Amino acid sequence: MKNRMSEDGRKVALVTGGGRRIGAAISAALARSGYDVVPTYRSARLEAENLAAELGGEAVRLDLSRPSTFARFADRLKRRHGRLDLLVHNAAVFPRTPLPAVTPAEWDAVFAVNLRGPVLLTRALLPLMLDAAKGAAVCFVGDAGAGNLWPAYLPYCLSKIALEAFAAGLAAAVPPAIRVGVVRPGLVLPPPGFPKERWERLRRGSGRGIRTPNGVARAILQFARGEGTIFSNQSP
Repeated sequence: MKNRMSEDGRKVALVTGGGRRIGAAISAALARSGYDVVPTYRSARLEAENLAAELGGEAVRLDLSRPSTFARFADRLKRRHGRLDLLVHNAAVFPRTPLPAVTPAEWDAVFAVNLRGPVLLTRALLPLMLDAAKGAAVCFVGDAGAGNLWPAYLPYCLSKIALEAFAAGLAAAVPPAIRVGVVRPGLVLPPPGFPKERWERLRRGSGRGIRTPNGVARAILQFARGEGTIFSNQSP
């Protein structure tokens, strides 16, 4: 298969969990800005494939809890596109895990997707990003409220705090040609099944962070254009 990047000069962006919710807004915004966007999915195949078809690209399945598949995933991306200009770590899980009841398996499952997955996927894709002619960028989607350490979501909160710490370490470890940034959304979309009234009450009580999917997408576009590295408490 020919390298599409070498044919038309378009930059390539990979958005984990890029087929729905906030990820879909990010993917669409990047496509409108001229990127060839590769949205990944774990279970929402139909949504991801439909979006990719609208954007003129291809959705690819990726399970962040299975790092043994990352080398093969990176090889496939290299064969199809030849390089990677922007890696957006959007995918995350947000299960309710009250501390008195959370099991070791539930705890590990959150960290496998929210922290270990992005760390090891970044490592697998670094050689491809180094091939980008004008430098590449890695953007992590954090959480402006993670520091609240919500008692029913402690694994999630801690995984997001650790992810941002990893971003800082990554920025110091990679060559200067690769930029690293963090976008910190606030209460953007409720988790599936979350009570609507409770969600609205939480939003009224918290003004921190970006508040809309399009706001998150705009912050990531700013970062991709080189306009800063950390975006916090942005207006929607």
